Order: sequence, then C-alpha cells, then structure tokens
Amino acid sequence: MKVDVPAPNDKSKIPLPTLSQINADRITLLATQYWSPQTKDNHLPYDSAIVESIYQAEILGSNFSVRRIMMLEFSQYLENYLWPHYETGKASHAHMMSIIVMINEKFRERVLAWQALLKKPDDFPGFFEQVLHASVAEDHLSNNMREQTNLPLFLNHCFGSMEVQLCRDQVKRLVSLSMWISLQEGR
Repeated sequence: MKVDVPAPNDKSKIPLPTLSQINADRITLLATQYWSPQTKDNHLPYDSAIVESIYQAEILGSNFSVRRIMMLEFSQYLENYLWPHYETGKASHAHMMSIIVMINEKFRERVLAWQALLKKPDDFPGFFEQVLHASVAEDHLSNNMREQTNLPLFLNHCFGSMEVQLCRDQVKRLVSLSMWISLQEGR
C-alpha cells in the first residue's frame, strides 16, 4: 500500500493571495490613504486612531496572524507610518507593540530589521525604555500570550544585534561589567 506524503517544501497549506485580493485588502486601502510611498502626495494626516485600529483588528484581532503581519510588512507600515510618527512619552501601548511586532516580523523574514529605526535614532532610547517598562509592568500585562511573547522576543533581537550601534547603546546599560569581562575575546 502506497501512501502519498507531501514534499517537505509543499507550501499548499498557505495559499498565496492573488493580486486582486491584495489590492482589495483593508491594509492595502489604509496604506494607500496614509503611508504608501506610491501615494505620498495624497496622504491623509497622521492619525493615532489608525495605529490603534490596526493593532486591535489586524494584529490582536487576528491573534498575531503571520499573514496579516506580512501584509503590514509588505505595505511598509513600520518604515512609513509607525516609526516616523513615534514620539517618546506620547506613544500608546498599541503603537509600541505594533513596532515590536513589525521588527520581529522582519527578523522572521530575515530582512534588515533596524534600517527604519536608524533614520530616526533619537527616539530609540525612549522606545527601548517603554519596551522595558511594558515587559515588567503588571498593569500592562495582557492576557494575550502572543503579546507577552513578542516583548521578550524583541528584547532578544536587541541583545542579538550588538553590532548595531542603536541596540548596543541601550543593551549595554543592562549588562554588568563582570558579564562583559566573562565574554570570549572574539565576541
């Protein structure tokens, strides 16, 4: 008796969206109105309610669906909307978490993750501080396990990106001198 076993690289489980599906998607429509580079001259002004809405509907509402997050990444949400409008001390939890999710997605896709943040590096220390507070604050702890997992995953990416000055400057404050001395010389 012969059993058909799908090939290990069989991607039939995740059907790719068609161009018409992408164009009709809510994320594509929002991108066209607010941040797409192709429609830069006709953008509506920044609205923090859009960030909140996308986080609630597309990230939390989809239970951190890789497909929805990929759509946001494809639309350049981080580069053209989230990070340019991030303001230290004013950004909401949803804004911070959206940035974290998008950076984690870049790492998952194995693309350059820190490029967008390097264009506006002065806000990264405040952002990093907000992430640290959210990681330990009991009042911000969500019942959503995926949200709780994304915070330490982001911090892990920061610790793993010591070659990036932006990350190194923040992470080195958290590590004691005795830990640095214990590292192998090559590291």
